[in-house]
Amino acid sequence: MRKPIVFMFSGQGSQYFQMGRELYDHHPRFRLWMDHCDALVKDATGRSLTATLYGGSDRTDRFDDILLTNPALLSIEFCLAKLLQEAGISPDYLLGYSLGELAGSVVAGILSLEEGIRLSVEFAQLLTMKSPAGGMLAILGDEGMIDDHPDAFTRCSISGRNFDTNFVVSGLAEEITKLQTYLTGFGIVTQRLAVNFAFHSPVVEPLKPFFLQMSGLFNYSPPRIPMISAQKGQEIAGVDETHLWDVIRQPVDFKSTIRKLASQQDCIFIDIGPSGTLSTAVKYLLPKNTSSIFLATLNQFGQDRATLEKTISSLSGLTA
Repeated sequence: MRKPIVFMFSGQGSQYFQMGRELYDHHPRFRLWMDHCDALVKDATGRSLTATLYGGSDRTDRFDDILLTNPALLSIEFCLAKLLQEAGISPDYLLGYSLGELAGSVVAGILSLEEGIRLSVEFAQLLTMKSPAGGMLAILGDEGMIDDHPDAFTRCSISGRNFDTNFVVSGLAEEITKLQTYLTGFGIVTQRLAVNFAFHSPVVEPLKPFFLQMSGLFNYSPPRIPMISAQKGQEIAGVDETHLWDVIRQPVDFKSTIRKLASQQDCIFIDIGPSGTLSTAVKYLLPKNTSSIFLATLNQFGQDRATLEKTISSLSGLTA
């Protein structure tokens, strides 16, 4: 019996300069789709996505300009999904993590590519105008450490649960800096994400009426491919402005979402994001003796073509 295929779309923090560069230089279909996205991004922002992504910046440089990271993530994930689909790999489910739900919505046909890019840019413009400086901190450790250090976490909120020893908090920029310094003093490993806003926290709550007004002007079609929301923790009937607001404002529970899905059936989990972070998280979430598998399409260590070709080759005997 064929295992269902789950395309997983990652969100803010998984982006970096030069992501997909080798594919852009050597894979004609990827270049075609990225150039198409680039034209749409240029129409929406007046700036070239590919010139920024593949210019002089190194992949280790911090890529955090929300006006380009939003459409960049959507574009990269859309292009990777198209390559897999053109290779005959059709998803049974689309699972979005945070902003990844917007990319999933485009692949599902809920929004057109042009609409998805425009929405991502208009949301970025809203953030730059209305939201205070914030940040997100990934923490390696059990969530129970909050009870051990309650004062340190008072002004930060849990924004993502990835697996048992990996969670994310959001807050104002200065509070995230204080928390990171404090935790480092106790030998706790943290990573500040390339994000300048406190997604999934009360900090963004004042944006609600503005976001609902802006996103309510878009037309949302029924999904052609079933959608799973990592914020809702289950399959959803569709997407609209209210759902997208919940995706932005409420914490993500990737941990429970994957465990619930994996307990119901064995799946093929494919990370469509640029960094492979979701496939890594799935590795820690699958039960013992599972027949589920997890694969990445890109990562931050290069060898884009080899990684993509290995994933497509691995699936050739599993999708029939």
